[in-house]
This record gives sequence, structure tokens and C-alpha cells, in this order.
Amino acid sequence: MRLVLVILLVSVSFSLTLEEAKRVALRNHVDAVKSEIDLRKIDQKIREVKGSILPSLRFSASFTKWDPNYISAFFPENKYFLTLNLTQPVFDRTVWSAIKVAKRSRDLQRLVIREVKVSLLAEVEKIFWAVLLKREILKEKRESLRYWEDYFRIVEEKYRSGIVPRYEFLRARAELRQAKADLIRAESDYRTALNTLKAFLGITEEVDLEGEFRKVDLRIEDPFRLIENNPTLKVLKKTAEVKESEVDVRRAEYYPKLTFFFNYNFENIIDFENGRLKEDTRQGYNFGVRFEFLIFDGFKRSARVIQQKLETLKVREEILFTERKIRNDLESLLAQLRSAEEEIRAREDTLLASIESLRFATERYREGVGTQVELLEARRSYEAAKLAYLQSIYNYNALVADIKRVLGIYSLAEEGSGVRPEDLDHKGPVL
Repeated sequence: MRLVLVILLVSVSFSLTLEEAKRVALRNHVDAVKSEIDLRKIDQKIREVKGSILPSLRFSASFTKWDPNYISAFFPENKYFLTLNLTQPVFDRTVWSAIKVAKRSRDLQRLVIREVKVSLLAEVEKIFWAVLLKREILKEKRESLRYWEDYFRIVEEKYRSGIVPRYEFLRARAELRQAKADLIRAESDYRTALNTLKAFLGITEEVDLEGEFRKVDLRIEDPFRLIENNPTLKVLKKTAEVKESEVDVRRAEYYPKLTFFFNYNFENIIDFENGRLKEDTRQGYNFGVRFEFLIFDGFKRSARVIQQKLETLKVREEILFTERKIRNDLESLLAQLRSAEEEIRAREDTLLASIESLRFATERYREGVGTQVELLEARRSYEAAKLAYLQSIYNYNALVADIKRVLGIYSLAEEGSGVRPEDLDHKGPVL
């Protein structure tokens, strides 16, 4: 008992809406976190490249202990040398080209982050709707169990009174036990779906989902016009720009380099003074400019430029292929969406018809003119129609999430359908 109380006190449960789930996913999911870290890494890469145009200052010192029997009298036994070196690039085309590549890489990473976020949002929506679907199924199974419990009590009373035969009693008991098994399975499916959502969001706390399980509408006047917003397509186009900038880096190797340098040295030496050898120190500076120009390197530079151009060409071809694929995928999704919408309407009519059929069969059984088989078939038809209707809503909402992912949109006008699930949430006549 104490253990149960401790668990209840430690367990923290909070409500979670779809929008809140999206925010949690963008904050906690490993793909979102890694993409943000990659952006910070690129920022530091830009700092590194920009450092190439700034002066560099280097200090070095050395000390050497010599064996007196090994060196001559003109070399100090303890030799030390200190130098301070300043280098300032004056002209280096490769550095400026590399900075351009780094900046475009940062823009590319931002588009990658957007692509990751759009995919995460679409996946969160689909998982969230899946959990709500399992919750609705669980509700239906609980109501079904109550229905079969009531039905079994009525049949049991009639059987004890000798009104109905034994096979009818056994069949009613079988239906009750099956309803209990279905409820246990529905509870397991709901817990599994909820744990899937928690794992995707990176949370361990218990959550209660807030939200109505209903069809959402997606209204876009010209969806094919929005293909340009596809995150993957944007990433590929920016990748092509980065590759073109890398071609400029390779071409920059054809340009000369000009560098300014300044050195200040301090060391000890052996020098003559008044006809005698004496250890002394010497210090001084030197400065100048260095000009470098590679005239010929065995065609290696031109080969590197051509290789980089071919990499750019590969990305361009991938862009064309991706555009065609996205258009075909979007056309298929829109066709499936239209089909799913018609299926919902059909499921609505089927569910309404099954409700009426169950009501009629129940009344006939209560009056003693209907059979058990007729009632059982009507109840099964109602449950199957209700579950099929719920599944059709999930299929529609999942397609909406996929379309929003393809078009790279986070939110559009979403309104409920004309018929709500609760309008069709008729549990059937009470026996």
C-alpha cells in the first residue's frame, strides 16, 4: 500500500494539446537538437575562416644544452633563441571565397533545420491523432463491455426462468468474455500509442491528451504553386549554391598570394670583445612581403575545379528529379485526400444506418419477436461501422499532415467537418 502511495505521489501527470506537443517535439527531439548544434558548429567555422584574414602573432622560444666537448668555443654551451613573428595576409582570394562558402553553409543549415522541424511537426500530428484514435476505440470498447454485461444479465435471467435455451445463454456469455478481451487489447493499444508519443517527444511524465478527435480541413487554392516551399527542395537549391561557391574556392587557387611578415629575434652568441671570446646577446628585427604564385602543378588545380563542377551538376540533376517526384507525390496525396473525404461521408451514412438497425433489432428482441442472432449481428455491425468511421477520420488527418509536410507549411485554416464524431457517438439502445 505504501508503495502504491509513493508511486502516486512521484508520478506527475499533465495535459498536452496538439500545439503543445509540437513545441515539446521541437525542443526535445534529438533531430531538432542535433540540427541546432550543427548550426552553432557552422557559426564557429565562419569564425575560423574569418580568422585567416586577421594578423597572426606567434611567439617561440628554444633552449639547448650542449656538451662542452662537442661544441666549439664560438658556440655558447647553453643556447637559447626567442622569436616573435607577425604575419598579415594582404591578398588571398581563397580566404574570401571560403568565407562565402561558410556563410552559404550557414544559410543551408538553417534550411536543414526547417526541413527537420517540418518533418517533426507532421510526424507529431500523425502520432497525436493515432493516440486520440486509440483513445476513442478504448471508449467504444468500454461502452461495448457495458452493453454486453447488460445483455448477459437479461439473457441469464431468462435462462434461469426457462425462457431461452442454454445455447443462447452460452453465446451471450461468450460475447461478454470477448468484450472483456477486446477491452484489454484496446487498453494495451492505447498505452502503446501513448508511449510512442512520449518517446517521440522525449518525455517520461504521464500525460493526458487534450483535444477532440475530429476531421480537420485543409484549404489551399493552388497547392502545386506551393511546391517551391518544399523544405527538401529548398535544401537542395541552397546546396547547389554552396557547391558553386566551392567551385570559386578552387578557382581562387589560380590567383597569387601576398603576405606581409615581421620578425623580432633575441638570442645569445659568442663574440669577440677586446681580443677575447665573450658570451653576448643579439636582438633585432626583419620585415618584408612574400609573393607566391603557382605557375604549374601538373593540371591538379584544373582537375579539382572540374570535380567540383561535377558535384554541382549532380545536385542540379537531383533538384530536377526531386521537383518531379514532389509534384507526383502531391498529386497522389490530393487524390487520396479526396478519396478519404468521400470515405468519411460513406462511413457516416453506414454508421447512422447501423444505429437505426441496432435500435430496431433491440426493440424486436425486447418484445420477444426478434432473435438473438439478429441482435448480435446488429450490434457487431454497429461496432464495426463505428471503428471504421474513426479509422477513416485518422486516415484523413494523417494525409493532411503529409500534405502540410510536402508543402512546407506549419499551419493552415483548420475547421471541423459538418458532422462530429459525438453526433454519431450513439451507443445503441439500452437493453
